[in-house]
Amino acid sequence: MNLAIFDIDGTLVRSDAHEDRLYWQALETVLGVERETFDWTSFRHVTDNAIAHDVFRRQNGTAPSADALAATERHFAEIWREALAGMPAHEVEVPGAGTWVRELMAHEGWRVAIATGGWRRSATAKLTAAGIDATVLPMACANDALSREEIVTIARRRAEDTHGVDGFERVVYVGDGVWDVRACASLEMPLVGMAVTAEVRARLTALGVSHVLDDYRDAAAVLVALETADVPG
Repeated sequence: MNLAIFDIDGTLVRSDAHEDRLYWQALETVLGVERETFDWTSFRHVTDNAIAHDVFRRQNGTAPSADALAATERHFAEIWREALAGMPAHEVEVPGAGTWVRELMAHEGWRVAIATGGWRRSATAKLTAAGIDATVLPMACANDALSREEIVTIARRRAEDTHGVDGFERVVYVGDGVWDVRACASLEMPLVGMAVTAEVRARLTALGVSHVLDDYRDAAAVLVALETADVPG
């Protein structure tokens, strides 16, 4: 039995056009920080909790409280739900994502899990909008750990517990970010790249990702990628 672990943003959901704006809106409104301009890859851990923590500490000289981070997560999820309510379904999911995930869940040789650097509340809202039932999938997110590697590892362990197995024959991650490439290289885990733009495709290819897809509409091609993708680099 094999396991496919999916990222959400830019991988299952076309959220990149809104993520930066809404994330900063939540941090400014709840944490009271000023918006900064930087390369997301400059952070040690590119996850919602870790970035909020680092920005707050840089501007205030101390870490945000757990209550403040929880309030920020709640507000972020609320404004994401409002944004998703006004978006047509075809603008939410990466083409074919919802159908493909449901088909893979029914495949006798594969199981599915979610590992995202986003907070759980907003992650669940995005998956629901894309027609994916997060309640039936093992999932790990920014609430569970700071690093992407830990989040992916937790998702794998939860999938093992859910399906009553000691391990999977093959575990593959599907993601779109530089941080996904780094995590998979560190974990020695095969990666299938998802590129909704030519810029993302070029970046993933340059980083040594062996299989880069544009969407999930060709189910046979996606399955081949899962079965044959290499560890990046």
